[in-house]
Amino acid sequence: MARSAVDAQRLDREAHELFTQLGVLQTTGQDKDGRTITITPGERFAEINRRARLIAVSDTLARAVVALLAARGVPAEVDHVRVDPAAEGDEQVMGVRVQVGGADAVVPLRPAGTSLRAYPAVDDIDLTGHTPLAEVALPPAADGWVTAEAVTTALLHHLTPATT
Repeated sequence: MARSAVDAQRLDREAHELFTQLGVLQTTGQDKDGRTITITPGERFAEINRRARLIAVSDTLARAVVALLAARGVPAEVDHVRVDPAAEGDEQVMGVRVQVGGADAVVPLRPAGTSLRAYPAVDDIDLTGHTPLAEVALPPAADGWVTAEAVTTALLHHLTPATT
């Protein structure tokens, strides 16, 4: 059980590091005369890259949250990408599948989000048209990062505990 907490902490640190690197990536290279130059990717490539990296961050965060929930005896698993229609953006992020009020639910994890919403578990990626089963406010963070521990703590009050 202690191993899950250690793994969750490592995953949370990795997700936070990835989160801090979401901005446009610049590459250095050399021109034909051997001078060092900075190459900024095109706007379209930068946006595609940012969205892909957001999925990677949310995947790592989801794995940390699942480990923390498991350490507390709450069944959960990493779900697939989802679009939360009530989120601050339209990007796809990974979700966590849990039980809320006895119903199978999915919680999209948007890094730096201000709240979480648990939706009925459906096959759709875009959750537009589905009413949340629960909404949870997240604590504010100075740099925008909400830790896996904070996400887990916020969710715990709404999750259905495991039965033995």
